[in-house]
Amino acid sequence: MTELAFLLNGTPVRLADQPPTRTLLEFLREDRGLTGTKEGCNEGDCGACTVIVTDADGPRALNACSLFLPQLQGKAVRTVEGIAGPDGTLHPVQQAMIDHHGSQCGFCTPGFITSMAAAHQQGRTDHDVVLAGNLCRCTGYAPIIRAAEAAGSSPDPAWMDTTPPDLPVVEISSGGGASGPAGGRQPPGTAFRPTTIDDLAAWYLDHPEATLVAGATDVGLWVTKQLRDLPLVAFLGGIADLRQITPEGDRLHIGAGVTIAALHQALRDSHPHFAAMLTRYASEQVRNAATIGGNIANGSRIGDGPPALIAMGAQLHLRRGDETLSLALEDFFLDYRKQARQSGAFVTGVTI
Repeated sequence: MTELAFLLNGTPVRLADQPPTRTLLEFLREDRGLTGTKEGCNEGDCGACTVIVTDADGPRALNACSLFLPQLQGKAVRTVEGIAGPDGTLHPVQQAMIDHHGSQCGFCTPGFITSMAAAHQQGRTDHDVVLAGNLCRCTGYAPIIRAAEAAGSSPDPAWMDTTPPDLPVVEISSGGGASGPAGGRQPPGTAFRPTTIDDLAAWYLDHPEATLVAGATDVGLWVTKQLRDLPLVAFLGGIADLRQITPEGDRLHIGAGVTIAALHQALRDSHPHFAAMLTRYASEQVRNAATIGGNIANGSRIGDGPPALIAMGAQLHLRRGDETLSLALEDFFLDYRKQARQSGAFVTGVTI
């Protein structure tokens, strides 16, 4: 990886030569001393590491423990240290937590604060949903919910209006064609950030051993819990076409990069029962990162999407080089993490 750039609590950050699978949590605590962001479960379950990430789609609460640094390119990150104003003025959710006695030991509090602040920016009042990914063993949720409700009547502070940085996008890998440097294999420990499906198709055909990363809610745990080394990684977040939901007559094409949260919003009216099911997936932080393509392509027995999609008669779409293939979703799964997918082929979307 060469260079990436993002905002951290309003300050531009440029990083060079970072391991592509280094997590944001590690960077914040070890390199920047921002230890308010806690390491709890380190697998996206407890919410102690929650941060706010803002991009063109607005602010989202995400787990820093399963977020790799290259996923932050061109975005704005806000940790609990950046929730109060520059002059120390408390954010409404911080003041409300004090007023309503929402904290005891305090370990979980930074995650609650960032989740609440993200929801406050969005004008949300479904506090039980927003905070379902934040665990508290001391205070109990009642005073925390009361704090969230009390803060809702206050306007969002001006300092929270973070615009994603106007920083030049720098290629994370050499980007010198699909084959990497000198037309051969890319060196280990590098990452590729394609911006089109065609770029990914050409590169992945040449590097079928690479790991494709969308939301990293599954792959992130390979690194943080299994301590696996991923020598070659492609980050798919920069491919806008994979994040589109497109009507096609009486059918709907859903790009593989559409997050579970975005899919829920899109299907609330047309497919209300499936949308309701999506709210049961993990937590707010996970749904904000996890993609429907990853939920399918990892082939896991705990991938909740495929059974419902199969019942809806879903068609899966694959790409391999210049070739495209569509098949019934049920025909994609051969066994646990074994798929009807040729080397160098990847999921581009699903049609219902």
